[in-house]
Amino acid sequence: MEPIFTLPYSEYCVAQQLAKLLHSSQGYSLFAPLSRQEKGVDLIVTHRRERLLRAASIQIKGSRTYSDVAKSGRGNRYKYYTWFNNFDLPKEADFVALIAIYPSDEARSSRARSSWWAPVILLFTHAEMKRLLKSVKTREGKPDRMFGFGFNKESAIFQTRGNRHGKHPDFSEHLLKEKISFLRGFLMGAKER
Repeated sequence: MEPIFTLPYSEYCVAQQLAKLLHSSQGYSLFAPLSRQEKGVDLIVTHRRERLLRAASIQIKGSRTYSDVAKSGRGNRYKYYTWFNNFDLPKEADFVALIAIYPSDEARSSRARSSWWAPVILLFTHAEMKRLLKSVKTREGKPDRMFGFGFNKESAIFQTRGNRHGKHPDFSEHLLKEKISFLRGFLMGAKER
């Protein structure tokens, strides 16, 4: 009997999306630690150029997605909402990916997709995540135990909880497709912001 290695779906989904954007033919590879106790590392992305190998560790946090379709008549801005628990940022993580799976209308109507479910993935550098987590406050200015985002489509996403001023800042620049060039640069030796 062979041992079985499993990944949580959130990690598998992020790896799957990264594999679509970082092709092995261009020197990219993805690895998952064998130990579930590897602090701050859920995935490792590498880039090999000749004999030089560079790596980036990614911590992954998942959220349930809540649909607000039934309440949309009450002035809610977004069709989908996410809720993430605030967490201690491990120093070992070069990047943090926040992922939520939602029932996409586009996927439902497409025969090319095998599932009605689609991921929305935000990617942050360690420094960016540190700033975000530090800024997560209640309206009274106290640290909030949760933060969240809202979206209507997977190309635009806004913070809906954890902003002290009650505003909805745009976080679309952190969507994986927008942030992938920064990850490529990191793996090519560019410095983190």
